[in-house]
Amino acid sequence: MLSAALGWLLAWNGDYDTQLLFLHRWTGTSLAPVVILLWWLHWRNWPGAYRACLAVTVILLAVAGHFGASLTHGSDYLFPWKSLTQNRTLGGATSQFTYAELMTQPVYSAVVQPIFTGYCVACHGPNKSKGDLKLDTAENLFKGGKDGESVLPGDAANSDLIKRILLPADADDHMPPPGKRQPDYNDLALLQWWIDAGAQTDKTVAELQPPENIVRILQSKGKPAPK
Repeated sequence: MLSAALGWLLAWNGDYDTQLLFLHRWTGTSLAPVVILLWWLHWRNWPGAYRACLAVTVILLAVAGHFGASLTHGSDYLFPWKSLTQNRTLGGATSQFTYAELMTQPVYSAVVQPIFTGYCVACHGPNKSKGDLKLDTAENLFKGGKDGESVLPGDAANSDLIKRILLPADADDHMPPPGKRQPDYNDLALLQWWIDAGAQTDKTVAELQPPENIVRILQSKGKPAPK
């Protein structure tokens, strides 16, 4: 009952997907009286009814837990196969492209968006948007959030997104928050380069003429070329 009450309070901040929030709210709220009924049946020593209610409780708990995890961690938190098949160039992971292929791909979709997907979209995406900021598409990225623009094309140092990543880990405004996976040096360097190069979304990697240090990072991301 306490957990359900706290959930209602947490839902008031308005950062969650409406449909998922509705499903989690009412499955979680329904769980509280069912658990009380379960305890009462156990206390009255009615084993048949108790076992039936226990089965309902376990199913309801699993469903409510799934919707809750989807709200706070992203829709693929419990079932991550979608993430495993995505094109991701994150944290030392290998791209689905070789280096030569990567250079011909749109820089945003092949390099930038996968970084946001890996580090940011769980809290800033379609299911949850802290600070009214969504980073699941380029369009949403450039809309910014309640604090204004998150990216200033051509100026990574003054872009709010980069400034928050570079804050000390214990700072209130640091992103991602403590306990969440943090961008590594290579991914941060790729984001800074892309923003300083104008935050283009319609150009290929090669068209942005990456400097030598970025080329080395991209080479490390590319999958091995076939022999």
